[in-house]
Amino acid sequence: MTRRLARLRPLLTAVLVVAILAGVWWTVRGQDWSVARPLVTGHAVPYLLAAAGCNIVALLCAMRSWASTLADLGHRLPNLAAARIYFVGVLAKYVPGRVWVVVTQARLAADAGVPGTATVAAFLLNVVVMLLTGLVVGALAGPAVLGDRGWWLLAPAALVVALLAWPGVVGRLAAVGARLVRRDLPAVGTGTATRAAVGWQLACWLVSGLHLWLLLMALGAPPGPALVAGVGGFALATVLSTLVVVVPDGAVVREVLIAVALVGLLPATGAGAAAIASRAVCLLTELAVAGAVLLGARLARRRHPDRPPTPLPATPVPVTPAPATGGPGTAAGR
Repeated sequence: MTRRLARLRPLLTAVLVVAILAGVWWTVRGQDWSVARPLVTGHAVPYLLAAAGCNIVALLCAMRSWASTLADLGHRLPNLAAARIYFVGVLAKYVPGRVWVVVTQARLAADAGVPGTATVAAFLLNVVVMLLTGLVVGALAGPAVLGDRGWWLLAPAALVVALLAWPGVVGRLAAVGARLVRRDLPAVGTGTATRAAVGWQLACWLVSGLHLWLLLMALGAPPGPALVAGVGGFALATVLSTLVVVVPDGAVVREVLIAVALVGLLPATGAGAAAIASRAVCLLTELAVAGAVLLGARLARRRHPDRPPTPLPATPVPVTPAPATGGPGTAAGR
């Protein structure tokens, strides 16, 4: 059954994407696309460059959030090493199924001496932080997307507050998860870096939403409403599209949700143009940052050929031993 589902996954993905594209075409057919013209003129260049800059800063914030989560599991990496592992793994999200991201990160982290169990745990915990904080920021666009039911997006705020108040729960959850899969998690952190992970991820959502705000400004949307819709709409659309795991990086799904969040600001064609431009900005900046990080890592190895590519610091973060599982050893490199 599992093999059959694996063979059907590409077909299901294609059917879903085609169905969504057909729905989008049916919605915008006959619309006036002249509203999107400002995005392909010289007037838009400063906005596009500023949008790219905002998204690059947001990507660095996301990397620091992931690295903080890993540090709370006892593995604090140098910035360049953490960036290499994170951003190369991010590129794997364009393959359907989130498993490829963590597989790639685990393989690269193994070179830095990080056990596979710790990498998987950091990935899963970081996904939880990303989803919860994204829903909190996405509450700004809740009324536009969900109407009267948008209030439920405030519920994750309570969980975020709980994480900030009792950050040590992250390490305990990681240890419990390791026991469930019969793996050892050698050490778990005190929880202090979890607060940093939440803070970095909140900053990521707020800054990344600014790129959509700038695109809306280029299309002539009013600044105030565009700021709320851009920041909240991008966060909410990204979180919800992340849950559609059969589509690489929520492709098309995210664009449709962004357009829905923006429909009160711009005509359907303008909202669609902003959503497509947002995807282009995100894709190009992710490729640029990943390429820059890989180039930096290669240059660092050339300057210090005898140094390991991703050394761990001499002073590890304070950790406490995780409860023994009695099971097999860690799954480094898996």
